[in-house]
Amino acid sequence: MKRTIASLIMGTVSQFQVINQLRLPLIILVTYAHSYNEVAEGYSLLGSGWDTYQVLKLVVSQTLVKAAMPMFFFISGYLFFVNVEKWNWQTYQQKIKRRVKTLLIPYIIWNLLMAVKLRVFSPSIFWEPANMPLWFLRDLIVVSLLTPIIYIGVRKLGWWLLMLLLPVYATGIWAIQPGPTPYAVCFFTFGAFMGIRKMNIIETFAKGETLWYLLSAALGLSMVLTYPTPIFPVLMLCFRLVSIAAVFCLANRILTATSIRIPQVACDSSYFIFLAHYVFFLSIIDTAFFSLFGTSTWSLCAHFLLCPLLKVTIFVIIYYLYRRIT
Repeated sequence: MKRTIASLIMGTVSQFQVINQLRLPLIILVTYAHSYNEVAEGYSLLGSGWDTYQVLKLVVSQTLVKAAMPMFFFISGYLFFVNVEKWNWQTYQQKIKRRVKTLLIPYIIWNLLMAVKLRVFSPSIFWEPANMPLWFLRDLIVVSLLTPIIYIGVRKLGWWLLMLLLPVYATGIWAIQPGPTPYAVCFFTFGAFMGIRKMNIIETFAKGETLWYLLSAALGLSMVLTYPTPIFPVLMLCFRLVSIAAVFCLANRILTATSIRIPQVACDSSYFIFLAHYVFFLSIIDTAFFSLFGTSTWSLCAHFLLCPLLKVTIFVIIYYLYRRIT
């Protein structure tokens, strides 16, 4: 029997709680991706021997963070359609108007701020953003405009649409340089597929929970061991696919089994952190840390792990104060 929106929401509030609680952890992963994430050129765990600092960067910034952006695209696609009872031109217009405010205007403003900071002024910055992480918003704007095609594809082709998109994702033949990434289209469509069909994310992924954990762990370890060989990107593609299911299952487990909850204001600050963290990098924190603790291996490791968290905390406080004032 086909589910209605009401029955979906009433019976599965936890999936929306999971999405809400995941926003801040995923943004923290994004900040790690932009925090000194480059592994030393030519470094290989198997070929160069154990280097604690390089291994740490491999595990966090070249492995774990690879799950963040695909999940954001997946969630965006799901939320775009899950509350739609009837798809028509009016619904599409309402959705796009809202995203002009939430995506396009922030994209322009924060990109201009970065352009002023870098003193770079060219029309190309609006397609290849000066504020580099905004490529995510650019791609999200593009796939949002393509939602009528995605909706028809899901309705007409069903699971075959996802099967057709897999080689597009795996080969990258969609890629425009610079332009919408293949996995933006594929993961947004994956989420849209589940949203259009009113599928419960948690219930769907929980059916293979143990398998997702084992595959994610195996692929993550393989990525660390094979970096930077040609097999690494292949493993990364697979890791992105299975890690979505694993992260949702793990988050659901934590929320179900414990009383741990991220304060709502911190969850709400995630978008602000995403927009601001690359413009205001707060490098004074890095300078102060190294002045106090030097640059030993353990100091570098502590800096890599702690300073992004400190910066995120500062952004949360700024957002909280802004909310209090306004």
